[in-house]
Order: sequence, then structure tokens, then C-alpha cells
Amino acid sequence: MKKKILAVVVVLAAFVGLFASQPVQKQSIQAAKTTKTAKKTTKKAKTKQIRVTYTLKDTTKAKNKQTLAKKTFKVKKGTSVFTVLKKAWKVNYTKSSYGVFITKIKGLGNEKKKLYWTYTVDGKMAKVAADKQKLTKNKSKVVFTLKKY
Repeated sequence: MKKKILAVVVVLAAFVGLFASQPVQKQSIQAAKTTKTAKKTTKKAKTKQIRVTYTLKDTTKAKNKQTLAKKTFKVKKGTSVFTVLKKAWKVNYTKSSYGVFITKIKGLGNEKKKLYWTYTVDGKMAKVAADKQKLTKNKSKVVFTLKKY
């Protein structure tokens, strides 16, 4: 009889222990979810704004680079050069598998006369189309230059 009582007590203790641990596990899962949500919010807050200055230059009419326009913007880090350009001025372009090809900015540019737009970011010539180039550095300087080829 003592063995049966002891067996029942052990089974009950195990049963109680099993159910008692369940809410603790749920609480730690909930705490983990809350921590993940807080980390995501922090990451979103770190997606900061950067300052970018755009300049339009024309080298086709004078020996010196003539500055046509200059504007500064605050944009999200990772925004494309092209997105900001379209916000600043009227832009004509064509699309290809390589990206956009800018034909005119502010009505300037002429394929027949071989006048084309090129651009640099922080003094370095772009290696990709403007819609593929992302802005990542604060106080970047983007210069679009109209040239004859």
C-alpha cells in the first residue's frame, strides 16, 4: 500500500511540475518576442536620414564648368541617386536592362548633338546607372555634368 501511495505521490509531483513549468516557458517566449520587437524598432530608428547635395553642371558652352543649379536634400540612407534627382528636377530618361539612361535634366541634353549627362558621387565617376547607385554616406555630393561626346 505504501508503494502505491508513493507511486501516486511521485506521479502527482511530476504532473504538477510539468504544468507548473508551462507558464514560465510561455513567459520567456513572450519576453523573447518583446526583445525581438524592440530590436526591430531600434533598427528602424537607425535607418537614419542623410544629407546629400546635388549640383548640375554644363561643360558644353564654356571652357569652365558652369554650375546650373544646386540643391541639398535630406533622404533615407540607401535611397537611389535617381530617386532624389527626379524629386529635384524634371528628368527625361529611358530604361534598359542596365538601369535608367538619363537623356535630359531641366530640358537640357540632346542625343542628336551628342550631349549626354554623366554623374559622380563624392568625386568618383559612377560605375552603375543612377537608379542602381545607392546613397549611403552623409554629406555626399552628387554632380551631374552635361558633356559632349
